[in-house]
Amino acid sequence: MKRIFFMAFLLIPSLLYTMPQRGGGMRGRSSQNNDRQTEVSKIKEFNAAETAGIFYYDVPKVVKKLKIKDGSIKTKLTRFLRTYNFKVKEIALLNKENFDDLNVIMKITRSSNRSSNSFQNNNQNKVPNVRQKISEIIRPIRIKIIALEENLNESLVVVLSEKQNKKWFKYQKGIKENMQPKRPNRRQNNTTQDQRRGVQRRGF
Repeated sequence: MKRIFFMAFLLIPSLLYTMPQRGGGMRGRSSQNNDRQTEVSKIKEFNAAETAGIFYYDVPKVVKKLKIKDGSIKTKLTRFLRTYNFKVKEIALLNKENFDDLNVIMKITRSSNRSSNSFQNNNQNKVPNVRQKISEIIRPIRIKIIALEENLNESLVVVLSEKQNKKWFKYQKGIKENMQPKRPNRRQNNTTQDQRRGVQRRGF
């Protein structure tokens, strides 16, 4: 039943993508398509697993980053990180099918968004709220990951020194920030749109 839902869900955006674009000359449309493709290429490809918070710690790298010298602390740190990685891997394996389906949905939806704005506005009520559907699936998984992360941090606070904990939280924050999708600069997008309007006015 779930597979049928996803297949039906995929068909709508794909049909939208196959509709012809309207307005503007051939050169105008070609220029717009190239600009949109350039903008899309700058955006990090959607990854459902990463969006849910799935990632694994490189244990030797963490030990080196925190400059752990004490053997007993190193042993405890290694055990905590490996336990965390193992539990996250279990969650990832249980949800692999969902992640794969969501990745396909987002890829097709982003492609369909390249169609003309007028076509999208006329059909916005017919297009499923893709991000809402994704959130409904991702949110429960993310909550589990956050709970595991909190347990890990609580365990490390007891083991690590104050200085090491500061390094740990900074390192952890950096990893999660790198996982966030990058969006194109708004000012750059406005400049590109102004350039497209100028080309259309000149009739090229």
